[in-house]
Amino acid sequence: MNNASIAPCGVNCDTCIGFQRYKNRCAGCNNSGNKPYHCTVCSIKQCAEKGDNHILLCNACLKFPCRRIKDLDKRYRTKYGVSLIENLNTIKEIGLTQFVELEKGKWKCSNCGQLLCVHRDTCINCGILKAI
Repeated sequence: MNNASIAPCGVNCDTCIGFQRYKNRCAGCNNSGNKPYHCTVCSIKQCAEKGDNHILLCNACLKFPCRRIKDLDKRYRTKYGVSLIENLNTIKEIGLTQFVELEKGKWKCSNCGQLLCVHRDTCINCGILKAI
């Protein structure tokens, strides 16, 4: 996990099932390579506000949080218990590098030490129920 693991919207790509799977593994939002279709056409990644202002993370945008971020945040809070707006606000407060360090500890399986997946209730490595 590194700074490039954090997508413009605040998603930690390393915790995504697409990034963790072995077959057709996703390269992550900020990297070139294999990605699911919905990631290649992502309206947040391709936002005109970001491009025009050379913004890497949405928290640097004057319109943050915009409707797209609010909608995605609601989906992630409801389905996975993760707030992308909170992630981006934390990054703004403590910096990207420190946020990534916090994420490393937060998403580490307490049983086997492997990286947990935001999209699964259990560790995909050992099967233990995650406690986040």
